Amino acid sequence: MALETTVGRGRAMRHAGVEAERGSVGLRCARAGRRRTPLLRREGQWQTTVVRGHLPRGQNVGGRNARLGLKAAADGASMYPPTSKPEEGDGKIGETAAVASVMKAVMGAGCFALPWAFANGGLALTTFSLAVMCLVCLKTLGYMFKARDAALDLDDAKSLSDVGNYVDISELTLGGTGALGVKIIMCLTCFGVCSAYLVFLASTMVTIAAGYNWPVALQNEKTMIYLVSPLMIALAYLRSMSAAGLISIFGNISVVVGMTFVLIDALKNPVVLSSLPMAVPSQFSAYVGSVAFLFLVHFALPDIEANMTERKNFLSAAAKGYWLCALICLAFGGIGALGYGPQVKSVAIAMLEGGVVAVTVKLLLCANVLATFPLIVRSSFATIENAFGGMSVGPSNIMRTLYVLAAAFCAASIPSFGKLVGLVGGVACTALGFSVPILMLYSVNKKSLAQSKKPVMSGMDRALSPLIMVFSIIVMAFVVITS
Repeated sequence: MALETTVGRGRAMRHAGVEAERGSVGLRCARAGRRRTPLLRREGQWQTTVVRGHLPRGQNVGGRNARLGLKAAADGASMYPPTSKPEEGDGKIGETAAVASVMKAVMGAGCFALPWAFANGGLALTTFSLAVMCLVCLKTLGYMFKARDAALDLDDAKSLSDVGNYVDISELTLGGTGALGVKIIMCLTCFGVCSAYLVFLASTMVTIAAGYNWPVALQNEKTMIYLVSPLMIALAYLRSMSAAGLISIFGNISVVVGMTFVLIDALKNPVVLSSLPMAVPSQFSAYVGSVAFLFLVHFALPDIEANMTERKNFLSAAAKGYWLCALICLAFGGIGALGYGPQVKSVAIAMLEGGVVAVTVKLLLCANVLATFPLIVRSSFATIENAFGGMSVGPSNIMRTLYVLAAAFCAASIPSFGKLVGLVGGVACTALGFSVPILMLYSVNKKSLAQSKKPVMSGMDRALSPLIMVFSIIVMAFVVITS
């Protein structure tokens, strides 16, 4: 997606009424008054902004702000307004890298619970549930971007480059109070995910340490949490989406290789199709979590879209990523359940006997978690940086370091913190993936009807959205009851 034209060389130039430098489409500063000025022709339509005696807010030389969609915190405070993210290169990602990034956000360690889910929920019912969840999540993802685009059409003061992550979309579509709620939910979710990743890495490494009789200190989970923290801190410093895309490809390969090892082990056993049920509706509560939370990663996806060279292709890339993940998970869950049978454990890795294969799969899972971390926490870091009016690289790195260390402290020190993370994460992910996108669409539809008498929601949207909202409430209630 072409970045918005950059114009602006400081307050003195604006006050003097000197014509600002032009990009591909010129803009002239106005001393006073209000007028609409064309910015840039994007996807067949001229974008406009509002000029009130100074240059539009949120624009920076080279359009660097567009990559995270974060506006400048103050207008005219310096030659270049502070941004909510540090300067970085101009690298963008193509559709293939976007597909890989989406897949990395979806496929994680939770995939290894799928054989158990298929064995308990039934082969046919779990397959149907996985396909439905994929469809519904893609639908609500479309609702979110549909609401954003419609809101931009109603607000001439904003352009696409000003809206690049989940929080930005919530501010545009829901307004102040709604956006504040989203910020709190999303930051809690990302912090919980960071803590959960640290616990997973530490507990996995402890099992390896115990198996090879490493020093006693390395067999302590709390100690291991702090030992793996530097790896997470180093990944927290990663800002380039192109680099994150490469790491995502590596992470996807690691999880697929790990799945392959598990399936090879599972298929050593005789496959008896009759040993597994086709559908067990009464076991809904046993398997729905493993299936539902695979695709509820909406809060991480707008940031990927904002860093694409052609943002209009994101929904296509997301659909490819989701369905590829669905097919991989279907094959892994179904074959793993058939191979191991009803006795399959809740995490398939536990079915592997000790030795090099088991250790290899565990290390691949750790690599997969590490590769997922930069994508999941990007929005949280951006939200915190924006709250402080923008941060340069140094202060930003200090904040990110403290963030990971705080997550490590909570994971190592608070009793039953894992259950709390599961509760908050389950409810928050469901809200951010199902409920909030529908609220966004309702809100923008109401504004559009009031301003232009034109609805944003189609008849199908009006029919499906209440059903999805009810389903989201059911899932959240299930998470609370079973936590």
